[in-house]
Amino acid sequence: MKSEGWFANGIEGRHVFMGLLVFFGVMLVANGVLVYFAVGTFSGGEKANPYQSGLRYNETISAAEQQESLGWQNEITYDDEGGRITLRILDSGEKPVGGLKHSAMVSRPATDREDHAVEFEEISQGVYAADLELAPGNWVVSLTSTQGEGGDPIYRMKRRLIIAEPQ
Repeated sequence: MKSEGWFANGIEGRHVFMGLLVFFGVMLVANGVLVYFAVGTFSGGEKANPYQSGLRYNETISAAEQQESLGWQNEITYDDEGGRITLRILDSGEKPVGGLKHSAMVSRPATDREDHAVEFEEISQGVYAADLELAPGNWVVSLTSTQGEGGDPIYRMKRRLIIAEPQ
């Protein structure tokens, strides 16, 4: 009785070659799909020039120490019914800090597709607000504060803001 089928005469060189082609073909397709999604969903680094930022590392540390010496405290909240972000800044004596110009970037942690540039307005002494509609989920607020228009940054803040699903 003679055996029929793919391996009637045993495994030959062409079978091994076809097996290798299929194996590496599947591997290349899977890796290609993974690379496509990795590159397509990663928006890049957090800073535009990370190399230049690295060169100014000591200046960054010095600025952080200066900011810490101020002893300022901040509180940021979001009113989802009114679509308003409110920021409160208190000094080390827990007195409101007024007269600052705040600009912020409100973005999702993993993508730059929903970034919002925000300018805060002082609505009362040490309380600043900006109107912005945010979808439910995780957000990051990166804020820079200056004394007046175009001054050097004196305060920086990066806080996570979680917006709950409406009930």
